[in-house]
Amino acid sequence: MWWIFSCTILICVLYFALILIFYIGWKRINSFVPKGNELITTELSVIVACRNEEDNIRQLIGCLAQQSFQNFELILVNDHSEDATRNYIITAQAAFPKIKLIDAVGFGKKNALKEGILNSTHELIVTTDADCLPSYHWLESIACFYEKYPGDLIICPVKLSGKDNLFSYLQVLEFTSLIASAAGSAGAGMPVMCNGANLVFTKKSWLKSQADLHEEQQSGDDMFLLESIKKRNGIIRFLKSESAFVTTGLARTLGEFIKQRRRWTSKSSAYTDGQIIFTASVVLSINLLSLVLVSLSFFKPAVLVVLLSVFLFKYIVDMAFLHTVRKFFQLNNIWIYSLLLSLIYPFYVVFIVFSALLFKPGKWK
Repeated sequence: MWWIFSCTILICVLYFALILIFYIGWKRINSFVPKGNELITTELSVIVACRNEEDNIRQLIGCLAQQSFQNFELILVNDHSEDATRNYIITAQAAFPKIKLIDAVGFGKKNALKEGILNSTHELIVTTDADCLPSYHWLESIACFYEKYPGDLIICPVKLSGKDNLFSYLQVLEFTSLIASAAGSAGAGMPVMCNGANLVFTKKSWLKSQADLHEEQQSGDDMFLLESIKKRNGIIRFLKSESAFVTTGLARTLGEFIKQRRRWTSKSSAYTDGQIIFTASVVLSINLLSLVLVSLSFFKPAVLVVLLSVFLFKYIVDMAFLHTVRKFFQLNNIWIYSLLLSLIYPFYVVFIVFSALLFKPGKWK
């Protein structure tokens, strides 16, 4: 039994240290609110890869046309869409001349973004997805923040929206924990996550990182960029502003959710950054530990006490962090839903990790 207790204590100490780092990092980041009357000289290139997005692209273009800040170009890269996406973009150009349509030569989202960036006019690049809806002051917040706090990479907040049911709220809670961890790690000076649905970087930094973006991987344009910029000691920040959010939709089915998470996880074997690998290893270890303890408790009832202790420990640590970020991310009823997620999470994490290693992810859209 001694090895069980030794491994449990070690993993719990490492997990506590990791979440404490995220907590301290989050507290270090000052909230940013654009004043609204400042002279902003920064010009932006907003780049969106589109494949079969005729329903979503209408709403995105509508939101961008109404942005409080209009000093930007909108580059929409059509990745061989088979629906009316391209035709709608052409029609929208007449009313919104900021749109620049590019028909991708290569295939896949990563390639589409690459072609968009290479054809961009301005130095500051903003990426989002076709199914995202930005807030009214989104681009104003980004431009104003960049002028006050220049950086090579700026991680911006993302939140989910959808139906009001248990599956939806568990997705929101899980996704929020990832975005909050990305923010906290950046605030602590050890960024380990970002999301391309709301990401800002300089074109100069991207060009320097181009060789590190692992074009053989179907996804990971955001994470590999972060890893490359870290390697060069570039400046990476998190924009903690409620006006900088973009909202994206929930997975409609469990199958769609699992497929998405497998795709995100599949690129992890290509990471080389020690802090990213450490974070992923600790999170996997504590969840794998829970499953091992569940199995052992059937044969050694005394292990059940250890299992319950680990569960309560992780729940309290996770809740302390989520409670800190709940107001910014507008979370409600986190005590109940976090308890449910804690019961499911070890099975979910271990399944996603190992299934991602066994099954190759499909195309991005």
